[in-house]
Amino acid sequence: RIQKGSGSSSDFILSLKSFASSDMSAKLYYTPTSCGAASFIVGQAAGVSFESEQVDLRSHKTASGADFYQINPKGNVPTLVLPGGEILNEGPAVCQYLADQAPGKGLLGAVGSPERYVTIGDFNWVGTELHKTVGPLFSKPEGAVLEYFTSNTHKKLEFLNKELDGKKYMHGDKFTIADSYLYIVLSWLPYLGVSLEKYPNVQKFFDGIHALPIVQESFAKMNAK
Repeated sequence: RIQKGSGSSSDFILSLKSFASSDMSAKLYYTPTSCGAASFIVGQAAGVSFESEQVDLRSHKTASGADFYQINPKGNVPTLVLPGGEILNEGPAVCQYLADQAPGKGLLGAVGSPERYVTIGDFNWVGTELHKTVGPLFSKPEGAVLEYFTSNTHKKLEFLNKELDGKKYMHGDKFTIADSYLYIVLSWLPYLGVSLEKYPNVQKFFDGIHALPIVQESFAKMNAK
């Protein structure tokens, strides 16, 4: 979603086109353990120049002490503030936007190409199927509710394990925005008590993405903020 205090849609489109060649920097608000971290990794992989600041999602204060609700009224990450003041929010939009600033990196295929929409489909599967199922476990449900979400999580992992058979990435031979997002969601599972022991292909995928230099570099930068 784009938020802007004033100006026309044509002004906004112009600002998007000029961002990649501008000397001005965007600013990404994130947390290193939430899905917002996927956008940070994508931005680093794209080689996009941007400032960044951590957000405490419990207090909704930024690292500098600012009220995050004054920056993004929804209070969620990732939040990318563009040089012109526009606010780009929600992971699918932020990741696609950052990837589009560096089309040669292969993070997302060209507009109109099958590869682009396969990647977007993979990304959306992570969000609407896996993330949606795993997320409620953070609230520590009990009884039938716990059983429901745990069972559904394992069903998604069974499917994913088959899909990743013989693959390094979700699709193709390059790291994409979908891989970044899936990696972050999978990183939550140990904390939630969900083992990947029965899903060797998922574990192999996770270990491979974790070992990528750009992922290690991204986390070093995120945790240094």
